[in-house]
Amino acid sequence: MVPIILIFSIIAIRYLPDQLPNEDAEKKKSFPLLRLLILSGGIFCVALAGIVDTNLLRGLLIGSAIFIIWVAFKLDARAENRIYPSQALSIFSPVGTALWIMLLVGSVHTTVPLLLPLLLQVVHGVDPIYVGLVSLVISGGWTLGTFAVSGWSGRKEIIALWSGPLIMLAGLATIAAIAQLPMLAVLTVAAFFMGFGVGIHNVHLLARTMASAIKGEERITASAMPSIRSLGTAFGAAMAGLLTNFAGLGTATKAEEVGPAVTFSYIFSLIPLTAAVLMMFWFLRISARKTER
Repeated sequence: MVPIILIFSIIAIRYLPDQLPNEDAEKKKSFPLLRLLILSGGIFCVALAGIVDTNLLRGLLIGSAIFIIWVAFKLDARAENRIYPSQALSIFSPVGTALWIMLLVGSVHTTVPLLLPLLLQVVHGVDPIYVGLVSLVISGGWTLGTFAVSGWSGRKEIIALWSGPLIMLAGLATIAAIAQLPMLAVLTVAAFFMGFGVGIHNVHLLARTMASAIKGEERITASAMPSIRSLGTAFGAAMAGLLTNFAGLGTATKAEEVGPAVTFSYIFSLIPLTAAVLMMFWFLRISARKTER
């Protein structure tokens, strides 16, 4: 990835303006290192919770993680050089609701492919090349979904937004139901629809979030979206480890131990994904109000 990042950075420095036309000239601001470190500390607490031995310590670490991240957002709201837009993660704000959806979808989309190799190789005994194929199918579904709806607008855009998380939910429910059954073809198709569901709603969610941004906060809103998704990815990975260990995975290598642990994590992931579905309907409602105004 390094050569791609370097090329992208050079192009950005060369062609992107230092400030947008609708922004006032700003003083040079300090890098928000402390808040980034605090956020990282919260994620680190969740990661540690996945490897400790006692449930009490697990609970303390998870509670600490939530508190630390809450502190980071509180500090950011009062800072001069904010990382996140106004009312970040507030369900009463279109941008805040959209960021919640990105966080929840990002966490679930990380959990599924992270545990699939373990499930496929230990429980189903497939070759590593098939594991790679299923991962490719998820990515391909995302790409195909993005291209399929890229030109949609009006009512079609709304359909893409609310149907995307629902398709993801259906795909994940299918995977959880047949995870331990010899139905690899069905599991692969369900994995495709997981990725497809992300693809058909993600591009329109980004566009509508930017359209809902408070005037003058377009830059912060744009940078917050990948940041929140990365936060969701980190939480998803940490929670996958926590849940599978809680379900008895540990150092297990037998199918009868690995299968139930992975299935438990997938079933639990239905909760945040259901929340994302409900939030998407709410987002469509409040963002439409903002557009009408």
